[in-house]
Amino acid sequence: MNKIKLWVSNFLKSFKLSGLPAILGLLGAYGGQENKWIRRIIIPLIFTICALIELKSLCVILLMTISGWLSLGYGETSVLRKFWKGNNILTRGTIGTLISLSFIIVPILKGTWLIYLLASIGIILVWSLVSWRGFGSFKVKLFGKELECLKVDFLVYSSTGLLGLLIIYK
Repeated sequence: MNKIKLWVSNFLKSFKLSGLPAILGLLGAYGGQENKWIRRIIIPLIFTICALIELKSLCVILLMTISGWLSLGYGETSVLRKFWKGNNILTRGTIGTLISLSFIIVPILKGTWLIYLLASIGIILVWSLVSWRGFGSFKVKLFGKELECLKVDFLVYSSTGLLGLLIIYK
């Protein structure tokens, strides 16, 4: 029985930092096409639930502020893009910075400031340097529909997922 518990425990630990970021990447890519609420609600909710289970503090509800940052928009007509006079790096970097700031509750509770700082730099770099580039697309069949998802969305959301989960779990 102890071997089974150990195996399940090891599986869950590895899934947190490998399988879950991939799922977040797929949700981000899928949510970019038709269902923006998947990006804006489900992804922050996953971070919040993970942090709630790990830290056992209702303060982690602050992670839901990521929903607001993902709702700001960064397209041609967005206020943020106009503020930065069309500069993609600054526009997307602002989103990455705000997402990183949403995670600040974790090191406040855990004291893991170094991992927070390093992961935040990673989130900001991915959003500012990668998120606005085109890498092509791939097809996914979900819920009976075949959708074309952008590879860049998968990369950005899986990277953000991995780095956010590192902040939570390390």
